Amino acid sequence: MLDADGIIKLYRAGMLDLVIRTFSCAVPQTVYDEVVTKGKAYFHQDAEVIETILTGTVTIIPVYRHEHQESRLGTGELGILSILPREQNTIVVSDDRRFLAMLATQGTPFLTPADLPVVLAQRGIVTKGEAKEALDRLRPMIRLAAYWDALQDLELGGRHHEKE
Repeated sequence: MLDADGIIKLYRAGMLDLVIRTFSCAVPQTVYDEVVTKGKAYFHQDAEVIETILTGTVTIIPVYRHEHQESRLGTGELGILSILPREQNTIVVSDDRRFLAMLATQGTPFLTPADLPVVLAQRGIVTKGEAKEALDRLRPMIRLAAYWDALQDLELGGRHHEKE
């Protein structure tokens, strides 16, 4: 399940289409509205291209209510939290540190946008060079520590986090 931040960063890294074709992806309606509907209303150029990528390939899940009232989270993250109890074997993709901390306390698995090029390289879907290029495109949008961790994971085949 992708949040708005994950979608936008994966798109800018040139990986969104590949991630969506490789994995079964879903987004809450609130995330879709945040990225596409509001994005188009504010004339964000990415919004129309992202809409094209998402249409017909990503499941849009209606959100009827927000069960969590964590005021420091956005509507997209709240939408994900309200859907998670109904979805089995879900991995959330986000780069929102507050949201990721909440997911960690709940035991919900997650990946960051920087993790996905590494995962795709480990699965042989992209080369290490292509993954590094994606990470380099992500670099201005992510924390420096996340960038270096991802590069190290790419070189070590994902063993970096096993040591921690």
